[in-house]
Amino acid sequence: MSGFAPRKQFSQNFLTDPRTADKIVQSLDTVDGDVVLEIGPGTGVLTQRLLRTPSAAILAVDLDPRAIEHLRQQPWAQDKRLVVREGDALRIDPSSEWPNVSRAHRAMIGNIPYSITSDLLFWALEHYRSTSRVVMMMQREVARRCVAQPRTKEYGVLRVATWLYSDAKILFHVQPGSFFPRPDVTSSVVRFHLREHPAADVDPAAFMAFVRAAFSMRRKVMSNALQDWGRRMNIDVRTCGVIGGYDLTKSRAEELSPEHLAELYRLLLPTARDRA
Repeated sequence: MSGFAPRKQFSQNFLTDPRTADKIVQSLDTVDGDVVLEIGPGTGVLTQRLLRTPSAAILAVDLDPRAIEHLRQQPWAQDKRLVVREGDALRIDPSSEWPNVSRAHRAMIGNIPYSITSDLLFWALEHYRSTSRVVMMMQREVARRCVAQPRTKEYGVLRVATWLYSDAKILFHVQPGSFFPRPDVTSSVVRFHLREHPAADVDPAAFMAFVRAAFSMRRKVMSNALQDWGRRMNIDVRTCGVIGGYDLTKSRAEELSPEHLAELYRLLLPTARDRA
Protein backbone atom coordinates (compact mmCIF):
# COMPACT_ATOMS: atom_id res chain seq x y z
CA MET A 1 0.00 0.00 0.00
CA SER A 2 1.38 3.38 -0.97
CA GLY A 3 0.07 6.86 -0.39
CA PHE A 4 -1.60 7.28 3.01
CA ALA A 5 -3.23 5.13 5.65
CA PRO A 6 -6.98 4.44 5.49
CA ARG A 7 -9.08 6.03 8.21
CA LYS A 8 -12.27 4.65 9.74
CA GLN A 9 -13.54 8.24 9.89
CA PHE A 10 -13.92 8.13 6.10
CA SER A 11 -14.93 4.45 5.90
CA GLN A 12 -11.94 3.85 3.62
CA ASN A 13 -11.09 0.50 2.04
CA PHE A 14 -8.69 1.19 -0.81
CA LEU A 15 -8.88 -0.98 -3.91
CA THR A 16 -5.44 -2.47 -4.58
CA ASP A 17 -6.11 -5.03 -7.32
CA PRO A 18 -5.16 -3.51 -10.71
CA ARG A 19 -7.17 -6.00 -12.77
CA THR A 20 -10.33 -5.16 -10.85
CA ALA A 21 -9.65 -1.45 -11.29
CA ASP A 22 -9.29 -2.01 -15.04
CA LYS A 23 -12.61 -3.85 -15.20
CA ILE A 24 -14.46 -1.15 -13.25
CA VAL A 25 -13.26 1.65 -15.52
CA GLN A 26 -13.93 -0.40 -18.65
CA SER A 27 -17.50 -0.93 -17.42
CA LEU A 28 -18.19 2.78 -17.80
CA ASP A 29 -17.80 2.47 -21.60
CA THR A 30 -16.39 5.96 -22.03
CA VAL A 31 -16.29 7.55 -25.48
CA ASP A 32 -14.90 10.78 -26.92
CA GLY A 33 -16.46 13.80 -25.27
CA ASP A 34 -17.51 12.08 -22.03
CA VAL A 35 -17.13 13.86 -18.69
CA VAL A 36 -16.84 11.77 -15.54
CA LEU A 37 -17.50 12.55 -11.90
CA GLU A 38 -15.45 10.23 -9.68
CA ILE A 39 -16.74 9.89 -6.15
CA GLY A 40 -14.08 9.22 -3.51
CA PRO A 41 -10.95 8.68 -5.61
CA GLY A 42 -8.85 7.77 -2.56
CA THR A 43 -5.36 6.81 -3.76
CA GLY A 44 -6.36 7.31 -7.40
CA VAL A 45 -6.43 3.71 -8.61
CA LEU A 46 -9.51 4.43 -10.75
CA THR A 47 -8.53 8.03 -11.52
CA GLN A 48 -5.30 6.99 -13.17
CA ARG A 49 -7.18 4.56 -15.40
CA LEU A 50 -9.88 7.09 -16.25
CA LEU A 51 -7.13 9.27 -17.70
CA ARG A 52 -6.36 6.45 -20.14
CA THR A 53 -9.89 6.64 -21.55
CA PRO A 54 -11.16 9.11 -24.18
CA SER A 55 -12.85 11.18 -21.46
CA ALA A 56 -12.74 14.92 -22.09
CA ALA A 57 -12.84 15.85 -18.39
CA ILE A 58 -12.69 14.11 -15.01
CA LEU A 59 -13.70 15.64 -11.69
CA ALA A 60 -12.45 13.64 -8.69
CA VAL A 61 -14.10 14.65 -5.40
CA ASP A 62 -13.02 13.40 -1.97
CA LEU A 63 -13.79 14.47 1.61
CA ASP A 64 -10.33 13.42 2.80
CA PRO A 65 -7.79 16.26 2.34
CA ARG A 66 -4.99 13.68 2.41
CA ALA A 67 -6.43 12.06 -0.72
CA ILE A 68 -6.51 15.42 -2.48
CA GLU A 69 -2.89 16.16 -1.54
CA HIS A 70 -1.80 12.68 -2.61
CA LEU A 71 -3.52 12.90 -5.99
CA ARG A 72 -2.14 16.32 -6.78
CA GLN A 73 1.39 15.02 -6.23
CA GLN A 74 1.07 12.23 -8.81
CA PRO A 75 2.80 12.85 -12.17
CA TRP A 76 -0.19 11.51 -14.10
CA ALA A 77 -2.50 13.94 -12.24
CA GLN A 78 -0.94 16.84 -14.15
CA ASP A 79 -3.20 15.93 -17.06
CA LYS A 80 -5.26 19.04 -17.80
CA ARG A 81 -8.43 16.96 -18.13
CA LEU A 82 -8.35 16.18 -14.41
CA VAL A 83 -9.71 18.42 -11.65
CA VAL A 84 -9.23 17.24 -8.07
CA ARG A 85 -11.47 18.79 -5.46
CA GLU A 86 -11.90 18.42 -1.72
CA GLY A 87 -15.55 18.28 -0.76
CA ASP A 88 -18.78 16.34 -0.48
CA ALA A 89 -19.85 14.64 -3.72
CA LEU A 90 -23.48 14.91 -2.58
CA ARG A 91 -23.22 18.65 -3.17
CA ILE A 92 -22.11 18.26 -6.78
CA ASP A 93 -24.50 18.90 -9.66
CA PRO A 94 -23.10 17.44 -12.91
CA SER A 95 -25.25 19.74 -15.04
CA SER A 96 -23.75 22.78 -13.30
CA GLU A 97 -20.21 21.43 -13.53
CA TRP A 98 -20.51 20.78 -17.26
CA PRO A 99 -23.40 22.94 -18.55
CA ASN A 100 -22.33 22.65 -22.17
CA VAL A 101 -22.07 18.85 -22.16
CA SER A 102 -25.09 16.77 -23.09
CA ARG A 103 -26.64 14.32 -20.66
CA ALA A 104 -25.52 11.40 -22.84
CA HIS A 105 -21.88 12.33 -22.21
CA ARG A 106 -22.10 12.73 -18.42
CA ALA A 107 -21.18 9.75 -16.23
CA MET A 108 -20.31 8.87 -12.62
CA ILE A 109 -18.02 6.26 -11.10
CA GLY A 110 -16.88 5.36 -7.63
CA ASN A 111 -15.93 2.87 -4.97
CA ILE A 112 -18.56 3.88 -2.43
CA PRO A 113 -17.72 3.90 1.30
CA TYR A 114 -19.96 1.35 2.97
CA SER A 115 -21.12 3.82 5.61
CA ILE A 116 -22.82 6.15 3.10
CA THR A 117 -23.75 3.74 0.32
CA SER A 118 -27.51 4.31 0.45
CA ASP A 119 -27.25 8.10 0.54
CA LEU A 120 -24.90 8.13 -2.45
CA LEU A 121 -27.00 5.69 -4.43
CA PHE A 122 -30.23 7.66 -3.99
CA TRP A 123 -28.36 10.86 -4.83
CA ALA A 124 -26.89 9.36 -8.01
CA LEU A 125 -30.22 7.91 -9.16
CA GLU A 126 -31.99 11.22 -8.62
CA HIS A 127 -29.55 12.83 -11.08
CA TYR A 128 -31.16 10.95 -13.96
CA ARG A 129 -31.95 14.24 -15.70
CA SER A 130 -28.29 15.24 -15.87
CA THR A 131 -26.39 11.93 -16.08
CA SER A 132 -26.64 8.95 -18.41
CA ARG A 133 -24.84 6.17 -16.56
CA VAL A 134 -23.26 5.28 -13.25
CA VAL A 135 -20.82 2.52 -12.27
CA MET A 136 -20.46 1.94 -8.55
CA MET A 137 -18.73 -0.60 -6.37
CA MET A 138 -20.58 -1.32 -3.15
CA GLN A 139 -21.25 -3.97 -0.54
CA ARG A 140 -22.71 -7.07 -2.21
CA GLU A 141 -25.77 -7.06 0.04
CA VAL A 142 -26.62 -3.53 -1.10
CA ALA A 143 -26.07 -4.48 -4.75
CA ARG A 144 -28.56 -7.30 -4.33
CA ARG A 145 -31.10 -4.85 -2.95
CA CYS A 146 -30.77 -2.80 -6.15
CA VAL A 147 -31.97 -5.70 -8.30
CA ALA A 148 -34.09 -7.71 -5.84
CA GLN A 149 -37.37 -9.36 -6.71
CA PRO A 150 -40.62 -9.04 -4.71
CA ARG A 151 -41.15 -11.44 -1.81
CA THR A 152 -37.44 -11.54 -0.97
CA LYS A 153 -35.80 -10.03 2.10
CA GLU A 154 -33.65 -7.75 -0.11
CA TYR A 155 -36.63 -6.21 -1.88
CA GLY A 156 -37.55 -2.73 -0.70
CA VAL A 157 -37.28 1.02 -1.25
CA LEU A 158 -33.88 0.89 -2.94
CA ARG A 159 -35.10 -1.62 -5.52
CA VAL A 160 -38.11 0.52 -6.39
CA ALA A 161 -35.94 3.64 -6.71
CA THR A 162 -33.46 1.76 -8.88
CA TRP A 163 -36.30 0.62 -11.17
CA LEU A 164 -37.85 4.08 -11.31
CA TYR A 165 -34.67 5.85 -12.37
CA SER A 166 -32.54 3.23 -14.10
CA ASP A 167 -31.87 -0.14 -15.64
CA ALA A 168 -29.36 -1.75 -13.26
CA LYS A 169 -27.16 -4.81 -13.55
CA ILE A 170 -24.64 -6.44 -11.20
CA LEU A 171 -21.54 -6.89 -13.37
CA PHE A 172 -19.18 -8.82 -11.08
CA HIS A 173 -18.17 -9.39 -7.47
CA VAL A 174 -14.92 -8.33 -5.80
CA GLN A 175 -13.39 -10.38 -3.02
CA PRO A 176 -12.16 -8.81 0.27
CA GLY A 177 -8.53 -9.54 -0.62
CA SER A 178 -8.68 -6.89 -3.35
CA PHE A 179 -8.75 -4.11 -0.72
CA PHE A 180 -6.64 -2.61 2.02
CA PRO A 181 -7.65 -2.87 4.73
CA ARG A 182 -9.45 -6.11 3.98
CA PRO A 183 -13.21 -5.62 4.58
CA ASP A 184 -15.38 -8.27 6.19
CA VAL A 185 -17.71 -8.43 3.20
CA THR A 186 -17.65 -9.09 -0.53
CA SER A 187 -18.22 -6.13 -2.84
CA SER A 188 -20.07 -5.90 -6.15
CA VAL A 189 -19.81 -3.61 -9.14
CA VAL A 190 -23.16 -2.38 -10.46
CA ARG A 191 -23.86 -0.45 -13.64
CA PHE A 192 -26.90 1.83 -13.79
CA HIS A 193 -28.12 3.08 -17.14
CA LEU A 194 -30.17 6.05 -16.00
CA ARG A 195 -33.51 6.56 -17.73
CA GLU A 196 -34.21 9.82 -19.51
CA HIS A 197 -37.69 9.70 -17.96
CA PRO A 198 -38.94 7.81 -14.88
CA ALA A 199 -40.22 4.29 -15.55
CA ALA A 200 -43.73 5.26 -14.40
CA ASP A 201 -45.91 8.27 -15.13
CA VAL A 202 -45.62 9.66 -11.61
CA ASP A 203 -44.05 12.58 -9.80
CA PRO A 204 -40.82 10.80 -8.72
CA ALA A 205 -40.40 12.51 -5.35
CA ALA A 206 -44.07 12.11 -4.40
CA PHE A 207 -44.11 8.48 -5.52
CA MET A 208 -40.96 7.66 -3.54
CA ALA A 209 -42.56 9.22 -0.44
CA PHE A 210 -45.44 6.78 -0.95
CA VAL A 211 -42.99 3.87 -1.40
CA ARG A 212 -41.07 4.74 1.77
CA ALA A 213 -44.33 4.83 3.69
CA ALA A 214 -45.45 1.50 2.22
CA PHE A 215 -42.20 -0.18 3.29
CA SER A 216 -41.92 1.59 6.64
CA MET A 217 -43.65 -1.34 8.32
CA ARG A 218 -42.96 -4.01 5.73
CA ARG A 219 -44.69 -6.85 7.57
CA LYS A 220 -47.92 -4.88 7.94
CA VAL A 221 -50.65 -4.77 5.31
CA MET A 222 -50.92 -1.62 3.22
CA SER A 223 -54.02 -0.31 5.00
CA ASN A 224 -51.93 -0.09 8.17
CA ALA A 225 -48.54 0.87 6.74
CA LEU A 226 -49.98 3.73 4.69
CA GLN A 227 -52.08 5.38 7.42
CA ASP A 228 -49.68 8.28 8.10
CA TRP A 229 -49.12 8.84 4.38
CA GLY A 230 -52.87 8.70 3.83
CA ARG A 231 -53.53 11.35 6.45
CA ARG A 232 -51.06 13.68 4.74
CA MET A 233 -52.80 13.02 1.41
CA ASN A 234 -56.32 13.30 2.85
CA ILE A 235 -57.00 9.60 2.20
CA ASP A 236 -58.44 7.21 4.77
CA VAL A 237 -56.65 4.08 3.54
CA ARG A 238 -58.47 1.97 6.13
CA THR A 239 -61.72 2.42 4.24
CA CYS A 240 -60.32 2.01 0.73
CA GLY A 241 -60.65 -1.77 0.84
CA VAL A 242 -60.14 -3.14 -2.68
CA ILE A 243 -59.00 -0.57 -5.21
CA GLY A 244 -58.16 -1.54 -8.77
CA GLY A 245 -57.82 -5.15 -7.74
CA TYR A 246 -55.47 -4.38 -4.84
CA ASP A 247 -56.86 -5.37 -1.44
CA LEU A 248 -55.14 -2.97 0.97
CA THR A 249 -56.31 -5.06 3.92
CA LYS A 250 -54.34 -8.06 2.64
CA SER A 251 -51.54 -6.77 0.38
CA ARG A 252 -48.05 -5.94 1.68
CA ALA A 253 -45.56 -3.69 -0.10
CA GLU A 254 -42.98 -6.48 -0.28
CA GLU A 255 -45.42 -8.56 -2.36
CA LEU A 256 -45.97 -5.92 -5.06
CA SER A 257 -43.61 -5.29 -7.97
CA PRO A 258 -42.42 -1.73 -8.63
CA GLU A 259 -44.86 -1.54 -11.54
CA HIS A 260 -47.75 -2.59 -9.29
CA LEU A 261 -46.75 -0.10 -6.60
CA ALA A 262 -46.77 2.67 -9.20
CA GLU A 263 -50.18 1.55 -10.42
CA LEU A 264 -51.58 1.48 -6.88
CA TYR A 265 -50.15 4.94 -6.20
CA ARG A 266 -51.86 6.35 -9.29
CA LEU A 267 -55.14 4.71 -8.28
CA LEU A 268 -55.01 6.27 -4.83
CA LEU A 269 -54.43 9.82 -6.10
CA PRO A 270 -57.99 10.28 -7.47
CA THR A 271 -59.22 9.12 -4.06
CA ALA A 272 -57.31 12.00 -2.50
CA ARG A 273 -58.85 14.48 -4.96
CA ASP A 274 -62.35 13.12 -4.32
CA ARG A 275 -61.92 13.71 -0.59
CA ALA A 276 -60.40 17.18 -0.97
